[in-house]
Amino acid sequence: MTEKPSLRTYLKRYAQGGIPREEMLTAVAAWDFEEEVWDELVIEPTHQDNTFSVLRGGVLQGRITQVDFEEIMRRRGAYGT
Repeated sequence: MTEKPSLRTYLKRYAQGGIPREEMLTAVAAWDFEEEVWDELVIEPTHQDNTFSVLRGGVLQGRITQVDFEEIMRRRGAYGT
């Protein structure tokens, strides 16, 4: 069984300049997100790497911009046209 790539690691690589912006936007918009396991005491589930909380946390941590986040969500169809 193949292990899924880590969104957290991918966003770190992007923030360090290792991935072009357009490539990141396309890849993350098509990402295979996991259902989140919630713990009321933890804002971002540290044991899960492929959730929307990790993506949102990327904005809070300065790894992607709010504009990047909105563009990813637009591409995923989460925002209306």
